[in-house]
Amino acid sequence: MLDLFIFDIAGTTVRDDGLVMRAFRRVADRIDSRATDDWVRNRMGWDKRVVFAELIDTVPGCGATVSELRSLFESSIAEDLRRHPPVPLGGALEAMKLMRQTGVRIGFTTGFSRDTALAVLTPLDWPTNLLVASDEVARGRPQPDLILECMRRAGVHDPARVGVAGDTPSDLQAGMAAGVAVVVGVGHGTHTLDELRPHPHTHLWPDLHPLAEFLSASVS
Repeated sequence: MLDLFIFDIAGTTVRDDGLVMRAFRRVADRIDSRATDDWVRNRMGWDKRVVFAELIDTVPGCGATVSELRSLFESSIAEDLRRHPPVPLGGALEAMKLMRQTGVRIGFTTGFSRDTALAVLTPLDWPTNLLVASDEVARGRPQPDLILECMRRAGVHDPARVGVAGDTPSDLQAGMAAGVAVVVGVGHGTHTLDELRPHPHTHLWPDLHPLAEFLSASVS
């Protein structure tokens, strides 16, 4: 039985219809970077500050700062959200409803900053008291710091009582690094199940619909 389940946001619980990639492309274009979409996809889920630092290094003589690129990225996300409000992905609402009924606490971790994460979650009226963003820990994914901080805030000390779900290799790597009991990879985000399969996990599902059944079985 789990005491805490921690979700990634974009591509896991909230539909990413290209939202994140569009923001990255706008940042890359700003500094005339030739970074490909695959280059960006391989860094999905990371602390965006780390990605922007690497992006700057791809452009010799680039005069931009990480802070400037982060600001541009966040404004692009905010503008996109105004045009296209966030939409829950399949199975997310059902799983969260069951968690509330059975006393499993709900947490979120993200490679976004806290301001951007709140811009996504607040319109959905989802709980944000256990939201941990990349600008609140020393190391982002694939390190376990986001998950460990979420556990600390929840007062859950045993990783065997924790589950996580994400749509990127870095989500799965972070879950395994934290030693949690359940590490779910979902295929309705940035990566397919075939792309996630080589990375450490306990479950691979096309979406979050199986999660409610899994949780029901664990408390029966």
